[in-house]
Amino acid sequence: MKKMLSMTLLIFLFTGLISVCVAKDKLFCSSQILANRTDVGFTWTVVSRFSDILTNAENRYGKRDPSWTLLGVEFTNLDQPQIWYPFISQNRKHLIIQLTKSASKNEKEALFQLSHEAIHLLSPAGTEGSSVFEEGLATYFSIQNMKTLNYDIDESYIFEKKYRQAYNLIDHLYKNFPNTEDRIKTLRSQVEKIRDITPEQFAYAFTGLNKKDATLLAKKYSEWDFKG
Repeated sequence: MKKMLSMTLLIFLFTGLISVCVAKDKLFCSSQILANRTDVGFTWTVVSRFSDILTNAENRYGKRDPSWTLLGVEFTNLDQPQIWYPFISQNRKHLIIQLTKSASKNEKEALFQLSHEAIHLLSPAGTEGSSVFEEGLATYFSIQNMKTLNYDIDESYIFEKKYRQAYNLIDHLYKNFPNTEDRIKTLRSQVEKIRDITPEQFAYAFTGLNKKDATLLAKKYSEWDFKG
């Protein structure tokens, strides 16, 4: 009986959340869980929006690893978005994109976070963590993808200094090396995961890149002792 009451309360709260934010045709509401039928299909949700975002990421940087299954997108009380691997201990290659609670009330923030996680979805790192290059690329793509969606945005939207510096490293590649995205696709073809790209591979793909930057790009992001 207690379980039934708890489930009833959960359903009530869940439907209550839905009623708080009602999406309309051609409008977006990131906490809109229920897609409402329209004359041309359904209202936008974070899930349907993600189709265009992921397609853009794959077109620019190569196809994602299809051996991983995306279970969906959800909101959490975490301070940052992330990829969650709920059953990795059971050797299931399943993952969930988790967005922040604040993004549930902010369209721009939700789409920005989705764009970032799209890059991590290309070659999921599991529990191994990502490289400085991957985090920089994810942040760079977030800004560029939002511009394609006609949002007024630039690097000032990146609040954490460490992420902004990672963004600057990728911006440097784009500004100093032609066909940057083709070079990145080539690098991806040489490794299983983006985080596996070595300093030597960066230096070869981007001829003229200084050794310090090549080494930093390959470094594990969590081990980067940024002092900015």
